[in-house]
Amino acid sequence: MANYLVIDNGGTFIKPAIMNGEGEILEMLPKVPTNSLDVTKAMECGMDGSSIKGSLDSVEKYLELLDGIYAPYKGKVEGIAMSFPGVNDADKGYCYSGGAFLFAAGKPLGPIMQEHFGIPCTLENDGKCAALAEYWKGSLQGVQNGAVIVLGTGIGGGIIVNGELVRGRRFSAGEMSFMLNDLDKPLEMVSYFSSNSATGLCAGVAYATGNPVGEVDGFKAFELIKSGNPGANAVFQSFIRRLAGQIYNMTTLLDLDAVAIGGGISREKLLIDSLQAAVKEHTEKNPLAPYSAFYPHPEVRVCQFHNEANMVGALYHHLKLQGKLG
Repeated sequence: MANYLVIDNGGTFIKPAIMNGEGEILEMLPKVPTNSLDVTKAMECGMDGSSIKGSLDSVEKYLELLDGIYAPYKGKVEGIAMSFPGVNDADKGYCYSGGAFLFAAGKPLGPIMQEHFGIPCTLENDGKCAALAEYWKGSLQGVQNGAVIVLGTGIGGGIIVNGELVRGRRFSAGEMSFMLNDLDKPLEMVSYFSSNSATGLCAGVAYATGNPVGEVDGFKAFELIKSGNPGANAVFQSFIRRLAGQIYNMTTLLDLDAVAIGGGISREKLLIDSLQAAVKEHTEKNPLAPYSAFYPHPEVRVCQFHNEANMVGALYHHLKLQGKLG
């Protein structure tokens, strides 16, 4: 069976693995810090693109980084499949934007990589990869209409309608980070759904508890939340309300059967239990419920693949493009 190098390009880490054609991870390789974006500055308002760039700021530097990952497996893998942030034409491998990878915007990154490495190289949006993974082998198997929300550095997303991934005419369907939470403050970055990411939760907990932002990761954030810290709990409850509200909105618009939550913090039982309770309360107490026989009742699930979802979905997309799946 053929093996593949699969790379999840995240805003915090670049995570590679060797996988087989059945979507099984054979070997997790060491992750590499991304260093393409100053996340702390990116969370602040009024920062332009040039001021938040990190040290990984060109395609050339990116290829050099990948050379180190690929070299031990040259001749041992049949292709490179990538999950990549931003808006891209997944069939052509062209990046209209690169999310945290600012240098990729306007570049045909897939063809550049294929020429550089000499083997088939594909890329698909990270949120869409997560949706494809869950639809292929995870918690959305058999679902006709569903969505995946991935809580990471930003918020990734993917939508399945009538059994098909929705990409949109401009390939931007499912860009959930850009949805608006606060209609009264549309010019502030914190008003957008991107602030409801795992990074946003950690930053909010850090500010509320007087801790340095760089020292509060997901584990530390939930340690503070579970300890009963009032500041941490206030941030968490606001986080849950906004997430539940967006799930309700998406279900209303698309008549979703289920919404699966992914990202590292989706492993936290407290998060899923709190979210399911908030969605249930909203459904049961919403004053509009008596006016429709088809009132939305969103079902919240946990992504089966968690941190591995982007890899599984990237491989699925790669195999589809290579004609190796039905």
